[in-house]
Amino acid sequence: MATPFVQGRLRGEELSISVVSECAHCNRPMQMEIDSDMNCSCQDTDCNPMIFVPDVDFKALKEPNIIEAF
Repeated sequence: MATPFVQGRLRGEELSISVVSECAHCNRPMQMEIDSDMNCSCQDTDCNPMIFVPDVDFKALKEPNIIEAF
């Protein structure tokens, strides 16, 4: 899921991906868009997935890539 953020940083481009999945709890289908700023939006307004973000302040990240932050 971090692909647009990592690739966007490496390439210096704005990127996004579309993820088609389903809820692990109720099996309801869901589609999410995740952009290179780690913004997540869902096509269905009732969908509210839990998104895990590593303990890195992405907005203040000075390293050239996420690997250097760890």
